[in-house]
This record gives sequence, structure tokens and C-alpha cells, in this order.
Amino acid sequence: MNAVPPTPVALPEDLTPLQRDVLQALAVLTGHRQRAVIHKFLQAASWLTDKGRPPTGDAVRRAVDELAAQGRLAAHPSRSGYWAVPPELHTAAWLSGLARDTPERLAQALAEVDGLGEVSLPFGGRVRIVPFVNMDAACAAVRLTLFCGAPPEQLEPLRLRCGWGLEWQAVLERALFDRLDTTLLMRLHPLMRMEALQSCLELRLRRWSCTDGLPMRELVDTLLSEAGRDPALMALLSGHSLPMAIEEWRLLAQLPDDPPLPPVEPVDPATDLMPALLEAHAGLRSMAAGRWAEATRHYSTALEGLRRVTGLRKELLPAWLALGHVLALMAQGTPASLTQAQKFCLTESGRRQAGTDSLWGLLALAIRMRQGEERRDPRALPIRSRPPHLHTDDLASWIGRAWLHDPASDPALAPAERTIALETITRLHQCGLTLLAGLMESALAVLEGRTPERPFITGASLHQPAWQRALDELARLGQDSAARPESAGHATRLVWVLSVNPHGALEAIQPMEQRQGPRGWGKPRELPLSRLLRDDSLPPQDLRLVRCIRASVHERGGQRLDLAQAIVALVGHPLIEFDDTPGVNVTLVEAPAEIDVTDLGARLRVTLLPPPRWCDPQADRSEPQLPIINAADQREADQLLLTTVLRDGPDRARVVRFSAAQKRAAQLIGTGLEVPHEAMAQLDEVLRGLGAHFSIQSDSAGAGATGPDGASPAQAQEVEAETRLRAELTPEGDGLALRLAVAPLGAEGPRLEPGQGRVRLIATSSGGTPRATRRDLARERDHLERVLEACPMLEPLPDGAPARWSVAEPELALALLERLHTLQAVEALDWPRGRPIQVDGAGLQQLKVRVRSGQDWLALDGGVEIDEQLVFSLGRLLDWSRTRRSRFVPMGDGRYLALTEELRGRLEEMAGVAEIRQDAARLTPLAAPWLEQTLEGSRLETDARFRERVERLARLERQVPRLPGTLQAELRPYQQEGFEWAMRRAGAGLGAILADDMGLGKTLQALAVLLARGRGGAALVVAPTSLIGNWLAEAHRFAPALRLSDFGATPPAEREALRMAAGPNEVLLVSYTLLQLDAEGFAGRDWHTLVLDEAQAVKNAAARRSQAVHALRADFRLALSGTPIENRLAELWSIMQICNPGLLGTQAQFSERFAVPIERDRHRGRQRTLRRLVGPFILRRTKSQVLEDLPPRTELILPVEAEPAEQAHYEALRRQALKEAEEALQGDAGSGSAQLHLLAQLTRLRRAACDPRLVTPELSLAGAKVRAFGDLARELAANGHRTLVFSQFVDFLQLLRATLDEAGLSHQYLDGATPAAERSRRVAAFQDGEGDFFLISLKAGGFGLNLTAADYVVIADPWWNPAAEDQASGRAHRIGQQRPVTVYRLVRQGTLEERIVALHHDKRELAAQVLDGGDGPAQAPLAPQELLALMRGDDPQ
Repeated sequence: MNAVPPTPVALPEDLTPLQRDVLQALAVLTGHRQRAVIHKFLQAASWLTDKGRPPTGDAVRRAVDELAAQGRLAAHPSRSGYWAVPPELHTAAWLSGLARDTPERLAQALAEVDGLGEVSLPFGGRVRIVPFVNMDAACAAVRLTLFCGAPPEQLEPLRLRCGWGLEWQAVLERALFDRLDTTLLMRLHPLMRMEALQSCLELRLRRWSCTDGLPMRELVDTLLSEAGRDPALMALLSGHSLPMAIEEWRLLAQLPDDPPLPPVEPVDPATDLMPALLEAHAGLRSMAAGRWAEATRHYSTALEGLRRVTGLRKELLPAWLALGHVLALMAQGTPASLTQAQKFCLTESGRRQAGTDSLWGLLALAIRMRQGEERRDPRALPIRSRPPHLHTDDLASWIGRAWLHDPASDPALAPAERTIALETITRLHQCGLTLLAGLMESALAVLEGRTPERPFITGASLHQPAWQRALDELARLGQDSAARPESAGHATRLVWVLSVNPHGALEAIQPMEQRQGPRGWGKPRELPLSRLLRDDSLPPQDLRLVRCIRASVHERGGQRLDLAQAIVALVGHPLIEFDDTPGVNVTLVEAPAEIDVTDLGARLRVTLLPPPRWCDPQADRSEPQLPIINAADQREADQLLLTTVLRDGPDRARVVRFSAAQKRAAQLIGTGLEVPHEAMAQLDEVLRGLGAHFSIQSDSAGAGATGPDGASPAQAQEVEAETRLRAELTPEGDGLALRLAVAPLGAEGPRLEPGQGRVRLIATSSGGTPRATRRDLARERDHLERVLEACPMLEPLPDGAPARWSVAEPELALALLERLHTLQAVEALDWPRGRPIQVDGAGLQQLKVRVRSGQDWLALDGGVEIDEQLVFSLGRLLDWSRTRRSRFVPMGDGRYLALTEELRGRLEEMAGVAEIRQDAARLTPLAAPWLEQTLEGSRLETDARFRERVERLARLERQVPRLPGTLQAELRPYQQEGFEWAMRRAGAGLGAILADDMGLGKTLQALAVLLARGRGGAALVVAPTSLIGNWLAEAHRFAPALRLSDFGATPPAEREALRMAAGPNEVLLVSYTLLQLDAEGFAGRDWHTLVLDEAQAVKNAAARRSQAVHALRADFRLALSGTPIENRLAELWSIMQICNPGLLGTQAQFSERFAVPIERDRHRGRQRTLRRLVGPFILRRTKSQVLEDLPPRTELILPVEAEPAEQAHYEALRRQALKEAEEALQGDAGSGSAQLHLLAQLTRLRRAACDPRLVTPELSLAGAKVRAFGDLARELAANGHRTLVFSQFVDFLQLLRATLDEAGLSHQYLDGATPAAERSRRVAAFQDGEGDFFLISLKAGGFGLNLTAADYVVIADPWWNPAAEDQASGRAHRIGQQRPVTVYRLVRQGTLEERIVALHHDKRELAAQVLDGGDGPAQAPLAPQELLALMRGDDPQ
């Protein structure tokens, strides 16, 4: 980071004292002032000459003239006799004037000069505030207050002095920004400095103005660095909107995120905007790099998330950030992408048509020109800038012109326009907007016939002539039109509504027009038949109905439908409804009339289905009466009488038409014919003869008897009945409608309900030959039961119900199709309406993957092969698995690939790890063992390098590394195992994380590794400052053969030599702090072994400490941490990125693949994938698993009840904090500042729960917790126990220390301010028996220390992170402890502390799921609303 360059603050040395006084007075007075005013100020300020007298008016006049002659005063351009200090001398004069007197005295002098003050009013004694006389007077007073560092509230009296004609905002802006430089800016109060910086950034971002000339990058870096060191400033910054402006400016300036912005605390995923904004940032970076498709994916994810969280449809992103989305779509140039870009631009502009009045309107206009929707005329995109005034919307015009540019036909760029373009580029660079300047430079290059130096949206079309681009667009247009379904171009459709009376007589057919709107199809409206006759664009199914329209003789010029013809033409039409069930689509089929024979015992009853209406008096009376005037009317009436519409359900109907022969038979049968049972043979012979005209069903067993010679009597051919079912499928929305039917006489015969109806069936085949069969109803029912058992998505049927289902869910519909194909009970699948859907199954055996080893990647390709043909590539399969949860992959043309659950699970795992690239993918070589395991069972083809890598790892796993003989310790079995495990990883060139529980001897295992690898070269151990002494002691005891050097204890002048001279069997110890300060030096050499103790210190990947560790070059990296995951999975990524770079992808990829799905969505599949992926590189054992001889640890909560006065104090603070937090969230709920404000309020409440004096020092009220601790301490000391006392608040530790002093109890003390050497001495003293209590700051001594002399631990105040508390209690409960350990948590009742303890379980669960293999749902970090609920006192969910 560059430091802020100082502004010269010294006046010229050749000035006389009075000349210096004049310059200083003018600077304080601000603006242009007369000599008399200068003289008056010198007198009011009592600035005397060297003779001790006030200067005379003549002397002041001479001094002014001399300064003017020297060019050290600036005259007013239009008002004679008014002078001001020139800009180059202003700051020096103002600061030197301020140094001569106090700000209060100078303010008094200004008030005297400008006639300010308070005037008493008569008759009441009130005072009247005298307003400022003019702008100069106001600016002088405000400027003095501002640049003396006054907080904003001290400006309020000055605001009240701004009377009529003086706008306070104008006064403030002029006082602040007139002649502002870095020196003056740094004198502002932090809040005012933030306001000034934000205003400057907004001017650069929104107006492309940087007249202030301030070095923004240095100023921003300085502010962020100060905030990193000053928690109070960090809190102010977190509550401000400046970080958002900084982030946007950095993106457009293409600057790194260093120093980092204030961290954003966990929020509710449902309201968290940050993931979506980060996706948009990634999209802008991808666009700038020319990765257009990748940018579009990022932006699509971002916009979807922002719309979901905010509920808004436009203005979701700042304009320049959203611009990248449109440019990426324009660069791809497909019809779909251009349509999407145009729609986005019109939405942002708030207009339906493209225009030239906004950035978005201009881009939409350019897209319309490219698509042929507007005449191509790049000059229609205006350039409105006239330097020095630049129009920011012109950027869209420049980009649009370049995108549409045709060198052959477009005129050359005019000199004036080129000047404007160059001025725009210069201004953008001055404002630091490098990305926008690059777009302008590329656009200018295209317009001048040059090739852009960076990726630009013209792409490959840059050198194409206009005719070629036009042909390409026409080809795309043709492809786009061909890809649309036939009905896509119709905004209307026809629905035909039937009116049928209860007896099945057709009364009317009404065409209805239905229009399509943004929300789908609207309500149907009646349509005159005359309109249909004039419409030539009707689809074929409607044209059949139009041919049934004939002239009406009942009304002049009218038309009517011939209902008898129209009902036949409607058969198979996709849009039919009944008038009494509007909105229900009906399937209409034509079916033959049926004869049904029922055995009544002594008699057989023969009936017709449907019953002939003319034979039923009641039906005949309700028959529709058509007016009959001519023969055509009579024919229609006769045919309608023979036509019946049978409704089999709300969505299914049959049309039955009686022929002449059937009519005669119907007249003979009437409403029913009963025949004696003795005439069964005669009846059977008759029925066989009628089989040519009717479908006949009979439940008479004798109805199929054969003749004496064994031949079937009459004409019907006897066949064996088919009992298997036919599945009739119809697409219905995104799902399917299914009817299971049985066709006893074959596919061409009648379809019947399975297991229902009559036993005997006679019907005519398609060849006209009657056929007869005897149904096996029991077998049919059995087949139906088998289908229902195999297809759980089909609900069981009530007795007698038709076998029909509607499966609306697409996933279930495809699963049904997949299952039906495999069932023996299903004879065939039929698609009577709509295009058939084909589902092909694929398992692991059909997956073929080829692996090729590169230098840094494993390249994967292949895919699913069916019948030795590749039907779906691996890259597309992985992309589908990453974005969809379905196992059905669409392949086009109604085909789907059905993945088995096993294959889908494997692909989902790979999609969560691999980097997908079109039809292929790639992985880091570190994942080779995982890949081989994941693809086990598939057809895996690998190259020699891959096999060698896997076999080498397998050989290393079989090897048993030998312990070095110089190790002066006998390792426990699990420690021996840990040493061997680490050495195998080292031999394979892999990093490792030893995550054993606290107190299991990670340091000893690491020392064994350092001894074993000592001959290979120098080792570096990085540890917290407090543990350096412990490392030296442990190495001296267990590994004396190693030569350890403490980098921090070495004189600074000798450190470089020590570092460079380190060699075999030498270990250099350095703290994280010193490593960060000298990161370049440590990264400048190679290390054979790197050990990171308490590696959770580098859990924040953006921190400089983590970056310093990551830059180290080492052959083997070993991280030691009992808590590699404390709060978020991102902490694991940071540590693993250091040990095995690239294993978990980039931080953004890890967040997308694992962190968000596990923490927010509780995705167990991703949890298992992550555990398997990192499993080979993390070894974790807990005390309960490996230490059977370790004494037990008991954890107790000691509730502390406060007195009423203390509880009332806490309650008042809680209510005030709750009010402020709710206001902050309502006002700026999506920003990090509101969350930081909320956490600050929670910290204040936690401190109040410890002791009221921590937040209200003037109180003399001792807290209940301090008193409870005193009682506990006296009891523990009296019983001979030794105790560790932890708190994260150092001032609370001081209160506890005073309690011990008052009780005369001996103790040791350690916090962050304790020097390293003194820490080691105090730890050793406590271990040797000096002191019954050890007071320790949680962060300073909560890890790495061995304090087994204590058998009691007191956690004085619960911390958000339970891992920190576990670390603290682990100081005593570890190897070497001989006594049971008891942990007391002091928890104040009725406060936030009770709910913090309740949350500890969820925090521990997150780490256990990834490290220990737990399968419970992951717990997301707390969101702002959940933190607010804690403050209210609600129970945690």
C-alpha cells in the first residue's frame, strides 16, 4: 500500500512577517476579501508586528500590494480590490495561521470581522442568533470547525446561522471541497473524512469528475489500514455506506481488495445480498477478461438472487456494474442472448421502446439495429459530450457504434469526435476507472480500424463485412424460427365448447377465442363464425371445423355449424371443453356402440350402450329440436339423433354413432331384451353375427361354446385374450395423463377397464372380421396391482374407479415412464395424443470417462454411451448435475436420459468438485484418489501418469515410516499413527492438516516429523507468539538433535543472516506477527518443511497474515489445529488452500460448491462430498477416541442471579440497544454497517452482563458475577484446588484480579500485553506451584499452553465461538493430567449469555459434520434477524 503523499505545508522563507500575517489571515478568512477586512481580522486576532503593535492600515495595504506583485495573491476576476490566497499556498497559510492561536480565538476573530454573535432581545431576555452575512463568512467559520477535527454535531450551531439565501448543503460542500488536499483531508473527523471520500468517489463514478486531484487509492488504503488497527474507527466505517462505494470503485479501477473492507457478519440467507453482489463482481471481472458465457452465468445467478431477496425487478445493481451483464450478452450475439440483453435494457430504462435518453435506451437501440428491428444507423447513437463537460451516457453510444461498425460503409471518425473520445479516455483514467477507459479505448480502436488490445464485444465479427454479419443474423433468425413450435407464433387459439344434455344428445358447439398474455392464456370469449371464415392462419385441427360451417337459412347472411359433421371433426382436437366444466380440457374419441349381455340367472338381458334415445320416451322428449327447412337440415337432425356423446369422466368423452344396421338392431333390442337361459346357444350365434357391427361383452360363460365338431359357430373367430395392460399416455402441461387399459382382442380392439366388465367380448378387427375371446379378469387385476406396486407415484384406486391418473410433477412423470418400460405387466405404451416421450436408462456401466494428466490439471472427457454411441457428454452431464436435482436429463425431441440414483450421486459429487468446460471437465491432480474412488464401477480410461500417481500413493499408504532414533519420547499408538500418516503425505508431495483434539500431543507428533525430515533441509515453524517458548521447551526435551532458533529473540540486524543460513536439522521459529511484517524475506527462500501451529490463525484468507503464509515456498506443509472450523467452512478452505493449493478450487468456487449449499441449504450430499474430498488430507482424533486413561471432564453451568438494581441497569441497556439495532436494520438492512452496528450492541450487552461497571464506569455497583466468582474462588482454594480463569474482556479480568487480591488468594496473570518471555516464566511458575489461580485472557492464552497443574477451569463469560472455550478448557484437560477436570461457566441469568450457551451446540455440529463424519443438518451462521431475536430474548431456533 502506498502512503498518502503529504502536501507542502511551509510558506516561502523570503516573506516579511507582515506578509506572512496577511497570507495567514486571508487563508483563515476564506475566499476573496478586501484589505480592510484583512486589517480588521489582524486587529481582532491581536496579531502584532515585531514591534508589539497592531499593524496599521497603510502597512497592510503595502503588504497586499507587495504580495500581489510577487504573484502570491490572487485577485478576484470581476471585483476589484478583493484578494485570495492562491491554491498552492493556501494549505500552508491556513495551517500556519491555525498554529498561531487556538481555534476558539480564531473563531472569535472571525465573528468580530463578520458581525456574528448573539443579540439579546428586549422584553423577555431571549437571544437571537445573528446569521452569516454572506457565503464567505459562513465558509470561513465552517471550514475552521471542520479542519480542526470537530465531530458532525459541533456543526449544528453553524447550520442554524445559515439564514435565508444560504443553503447549508452548499455552504458545507464549498467549505469542505474548495481547495481540499490530502493534508486537510487527514485533519477531518473520521466521519467527515468518510463523507468527503464518498463524495469524491461518487463524483468519479457518476460524473467522471476528479477536479479535487486527490490520490484516491492512497486515501482509501490509508483509511482502511487505520480501521484495521482501530476498532472504534472500524465500527464507524462499518456503519457507513462508504465501503460499498469503495468496492464499486475498486472493481472499475481493477484494483486488488487490499486492504480488505470491513468484514460482513453472518446474516439471514433469505435477506443476505452479499452472495449475489459477489456473483455480480465475478461477472464483471469475467466480462473484462472476455469470458462472456462465464460472465453471463455469474450475472444470471446474481440477478436471480437480488430479485428474490429485494422483490425488485430493476435497478438491482449500479449502472456500471450492470453494464457488464449487457456487454457479455451482446458479445455472444445469439438471438436468445440479444433478446435477453434488450429486455434487460428496457427494464432498466423503465420504457417499452428503445430511446436515446439514457444509457440503457442507447444500448437497447443498438441491439435492435443489430437484430434488424431498426434501420442500421450508428450515427443515430448520439455523442453529447462537449469537453470539458462529458456525458456519461455517451459510453453506450461509443460501444454501440463500435459494435455495429462496418469499415466498408461507415464514414471515418470525425476529428472532433476523436478529440472527444480521447478526452473521455483521459478523464476516465484520471478518475481511476480503468475498466471503463479500456472499453472506450477498444471502441475507439474498432472505429479507427485497429484491433483492440483487450477483449471487446465485437469478437470475431470485427473483421467481417456488413453483408456477412447480415447473413449471419438472417441465418440465426431462420434457426430461431425453426426451433419454435408451430403454436408459438399464435397469440390466440380456439377452444371448442360442447353442450350435451343428460342423455348424451349434442345441443351446441361454440368456438371460443383465447388470448395469450404475460400470465398465460386468458378467459375464452365467444367468436362469431364469420371471423373463422375470414381467418387463413388457422391450424389444421381448426380448419376441419371451419369446413363444417354452412350458410344459415334462418337469418340473412348468417352462418351455422353442421353439428353432426362438426362433432366428428372434433375427435382428437386438443382444445375441447364442456360448457358445465369450463377450463377442463377434454379428450374426445370415437368408439363403436356396444352390446352388453348380463346373466340374471334364469334369463339373459341384452342391452345397448349407449341406449338408443329414440327408444326411450324420456330421452326422446328432451331431444334438441332443430328448425328443419330443407333436406340438409333433415339430414343433420337424423344424424344427430344417431349420435351420442358419452362422458366417461371430467376430461374424457366418447362419440358413438349408430349406423343404419345398428339402428335397426337398436330398434329390435329397444331399452333391453331378455332371453331365457335355454336360448344361450342361439343368442351366442346371433351375437357372433353382430360382432361385425358392435363391440359385444357378456358375463355368460356359455356364450362362447363351440360347435359339435370343435369349430366356433357363426362368423366370429375365437382368439386368446390378452391380459397385460396398455399404458395410454398423453402430455399434460409439464406432466403426463395416464390411462391403464386392457385390449383383450389386441391393439386394434376395444380398450376396457382392467378387471372390470364382462367376461365375454366380441368385436370387429380392423380387417372387418369379428373376433371373440374370454377375458381373464383376475389376471387383469393382478397386472394392475403389479403396476401400482412398482409405481408409487400412482395413487391406489377405489373399487370400480377407472384406471386413470394425472401426474403433474415432471420428475415423477419421467420416473413413471422409466418404470413402465420395464414392467412385464405392461404390454405397450401408446401415445394417442401428443409427441411420444422416450426415456433411456443409464447407470455407472454406461458412463465412460477418459482421464489425461496435464502439468497442473487432470482433464476429463467422455460421457454416457448407449448402444456404443455417445448420447450425452461428460461436461453437459456435470453441468446438469450442478444446476438441477433431477436425474432425468433432456436430450431433445422428447428423449430423456434417466440416470440411476447411483450414477446421479457420483455425477453430483464430481460436479461439486470439477471445473466444467463445455463438453469436458478438469480437476486438480490432488483429487486423483478421490476421482478413482468416485468413478469406481464406470468405464474409466486413464493415462500412464494418472495410474503412476495413484499407484505411488497406494505404495506410500502401504509403507510404514520409521520413527527417528533421536526422538526422546515414546509415542502413544495414535501418535505413532499420526506421525506415519503425515510422513506418507510428505512423501507424496501433499500437504496435511493434523486436527487432533486439544491436548493429544500435536506438537510432539510434529517434532517427530521434523526429526525424520531434518536431513532434507531447513524447517520453518510458525506459531502464535505465546507458544514460541513452549516449542523451544518441547524441542529441547523431546528432540534435542534439532537446532531451534527463535527469530523474534534474534537481534534485528542478525535476522536475515539467521534465516538464510538455516540448513539441515535446523528449525526456525517465528510468530505469525513477525512473519507478516517480513513476509517478503521468508518467501524469498525454500523450506523443506513448514509447520503451522494453531493454524486457525490463518482462517481468514483475505488477511495479510494468511497471504504471507500462502506465499511461503515449502516441500511439505503441515498445519496443526484442534479447531480448523470454528464458525464457517471458509476457514477450512483458507487452511487447505495453504496446505494443498487448488484442492478446493478458488474461494468463490468453494463458496458456490460447498459453503453455501452446506451452511445455507443444509445439503447433505455436498457435505459428504467435501468430507470425502478432504478426508485424505485431514487426520482428526478426539480424546474420547484415543485416551482411555484421561481423567473425566465435567462441565457445569453456574447460574448467577443479579440484584434488582443490576438487572434493571441491564434491561435499560437492552431496550436501548434493541431500539437502535431495529432502526439500523430498517434503514440499511442489506449493508454490512447495520450488521456491525448490531454486533457492537450485542458486545455491549455481553459486557454489561459481566459487570455494569464495564459499560457504565461511573457506577460503583459491583456486579453479581464478580461476587459469585469471589465465593467460588474462596471455596476452591479452601479445598486445595488450582484453577484457570478465562475471560475475553481484559478489564473484566482486572475486576476478578482485584477480587482475588482482596481475598488474599495468590495468582498468576496473563493477557495480550504480557511479553513473550514473561508469559513462559509465568506458565512455568504456575506449573511449579506458584499461585492457586491463573487469570488468562481467552485470546492471548486460550490455546497452545500446557497447564495441567490446574484441575478446575472457570469460563467467566461465554464466547460466541465454543471452540475458543474448548481450547481454553483443553489447557488443563490434556495428556499429563492426573485428576478429573471440572469446567465452570458463569452465566448471568436473564441475559444474552443464556442464549449464547444454547447456541454452542450448533457451532460444534458444523465442524463435526465435515471433520468427524456427522450426517446432521449443517447450521448456517447467524443472520441479523436471528441476532436481533437474541437481543429481544427469544429462544434460539
